[in-house]
Amino acid sequence: MVAVIHNTAAVTEEMGMHLHQRNNSLHTSSSSSKAIIHSLLANNNSRSNHLSQSYQQPPQDQQQQQYSGPAATVSIQPLTYSQPPANGANSGSQAQQQQPGGMAVGPDGQPAQYKAPTIGGEYPLLVAIDFGTTFSGVAYAFKTNGEVYEMTAWPNQANLYGKVPTVSAYIKENDQMHSWGYTAKAAMLTPQGRGLDLLQKFKLFLDQELAPYLPPLPRTIKPNGAISDYLRVLHAHAIEQIMQAHGGNLINQNSIQYCLTVPAMWTDMAKGVMRQTAVEAGLIKPDDPLHRLILVSEPEAAAMYCERKCDQFNLRHGDRFMICDAGGGTVDLIVFQVDYSSGTRTLKEVTRGSGASCGSGFLDENFSMLVRHKLQRYDLQPKAWAQIMEEFVFMHKPQFDGDEDSFITMPAAVANLTDLDMRLEDGLLAISAQEMRELVFDPVVNQVLGLIDGQLTQSQTCSAIFLVGGFGSSPYLYKRVQQEFESRVDLIRYPPRPDMAVVRGAVYHGLTFQPIQARVARRWYGVDTTRPYKAGDPVDKKYMQDGKYRVRDGFSVFVRPGQSIAVDECISKKYITHKYPEPLSSPLYVYNGETQPEFVDSPGVQKLCDFTIPLPKIPGAAPGTPVIFTLRLYFG
Repeated sequence: MVAVIHNTAAVTEEMGMHLHQRNNSLHTSSSSSKAIIHSLLANNNSRSNHLSQSYQQPPQDQQQQQYSGPAATVSIQPLTYSQPPANGANSGSQAQQQQPGGMAVGPDGQPAQYKAPTIGGEYPLLVAIDFGTTFSGVAYAFKTNGEVYEMTAWPNQANLYGKVPTVSAYIKENDQMHSWGYTAKAAMLTPQGRGLDLLQKFKLFLDQELAPYLPPLPRTIKPNGAISDYLRVLHAHAIEQIMQAHGGNLINQNSIQYCLTVPAMWTDMAKGVMRQTAVEAGLIKPDDPLHRLILVSEPEAAAMYCERKCDQFNLRHGDRFMICDAGGGTVDLIVFQVDYSSGTRTLKEVTRGSGASCGSGFLDENFSMLVRHKLQRYDLQPKAWAQIMEEFVFMHKPQFDGDEDSFITMPAAVANLTDLDMRLEDGLLAISAQEMRELVFDPVVNQVLGLIDGQLTQSQTCSAIFLVGGFGSSPYLYKRVQQEFESRVDLIRYPPRPDMAVVRGAVYHGLTFQPIQARVARRWYGVDTTRPYKAGDPVDKKYMQDGKYRVRDGFSVFVRPGQSIAVDECISKKYITHKYPEPLSSPLYVYNGETQPEFVDSPGVQKLCDFTIPLPKIPGAAPGTPVIFTLRLYFG
């Protein structure tokens, strides 16, 4: 979403839904004491996230009132926001003219349709980063040919998996990063590992519901710092690999555009933190254009990947398919509908996306508790536990189908022991398929099944379910989904390379036109306003105006959860201010609850961003003249 914030442009992104500001200043021509001001906001095709960090509640008499009376005449003077086209070329097919003191018009004298400039064309290289809870991946493409390359070589890699562990080793003495990925895991198995702390799953700290229950990171290490440190070294390695593969003279740091994936279930604040960590990691600079870093939700990126498989899976116009993006930390789900009405294949969100922290990393926790219980009589060192967990993560977890027992190789300390009561012999600990199902997998898998059921209930019809992500490729999860939903859904599949679907889809997202034509809001969006007082309203918000009681700080709704919003759809409301000629301060608020909040300071309501609307000079209007204005928010 884009809005003017202190005369600058900013974008916030929520669940793949964007609010845009059309790049206009305000100009009015009215002789009446009340004038309409149309604050035009529109798509600039940028996708990024900016949260204003400084905000003070406006004085009570500065808040706008919602208005339903007659409108006066107004015109708007466009203001250039993006770089003008080269050589003064027009973005549209026909030249646009400027009426003195008015809005842009076409040759027929009618208002000209706004044409957004091409965004990102100045960056020939696109790099996508799927920063995951347990593993991270990188893919990239040069925009000249659009061929997508995956990053598959990682330092100290001992397997053929295409991603790198999202882990970092820090020196205990000074809290400086020592190593990352496979190198960090290897370092913990050496004598120097005693002086290191291994940080894992620190992405979960950005889940505001889960974060309060997580153990704090060691000493002075903060979650934001751990994330930016990891992104810094991951990015440095990626650029080095790209330069080796394609020639260093072809790569310039300033010529790279980035696409960073984020869970759709995250709050706008968490997404804002990810943008800030990208700055701190050196991917972009604070003064770079916002579109240099694109944020895309993980299920939307996966949908971009699966969209290219529609023909393979025989998905036709009107068919609906569900993306179940099951990763290491989170599981995100959205149902899309295939649409060919425009002549090309596009997608529309048709459900309010859902998600939860129930990824495969929680299988690791369950397995660890099970094995520690079995081996509690033995004093195993951290290295031994690391060996056991490594075998589970890379061998048993990806292959478990629910039917076969698992045999875990024991570390040297207990390799020669025999304990038939716990089925330990010949250096192997046997864990029955029933134990693995009931104690390790089912507590997590059942949560995923509940999320899928919720999406099917919303959508009512669904032709296919695509399981993507590392956890999405689990044979046991696939089997359970089939057993539970095959009577309701004809096609249940994981597409080729499901673990790489998100990062490859992120590249497609950055390379192509936007095929997703409508999104479904997950949250309430609104601005603050005053309204008539009613019984039960807080007394401290009550005040008298024009002989009538009103209350301030009301939550005026622009978007409701579950509301379908087409790309570039305009939602507008009229308000009145009594503080002319002072600029209008109109923060945008967001709320995650099910029922509409009464006030902008109700529990759970968060300020998403500030934006200021300067009032133009109105001939004949004295200070304090009531001014009616229309606030238009364009979503895309």
